[in-house]
Amino acid sequence: MKLLCIVLNSTEDIEQVLEGLIEAGVTGATVMDSMGMGHLIEDVPLFAGVRNLFRAARPRNNMIFSVVTETQAADALQVLDKILDCTHPHGKGIAFTLPIDAAIGMGGGR
Repeated sequence: MKLLCIVLNSTEDIEQVLEGLIEAGVTGATVMDSMGMGHLIEDVPLFAGVRNLFRAARPRNNMIFSVVTETQAADALQVLDKILDCTHPHGKGIAFTLPIDAAIGMGGGR
């Protein structure tokens, strides 16, 4: 099992991302509102010199989490790569997976 994590910078694309996950066989996910670092340090004087690096950062984004199989993870990353435009330096977000050693409450035991 894998934990699929998506940081979606372009919140207007949430519907397309969720549709892509369903296409990849992912039928459940948790979506959370989040705030990027650039928004948090905007008014901190210590970071005034790097403020311009974060000017394009959006004030809000979404985090999406889902526990998936290895196959679903591979399929989801392939679909998300196209949706998020990951080859572009200023894509719409990032996606990655982490291994899960054990889980409960998934309907099928461990």
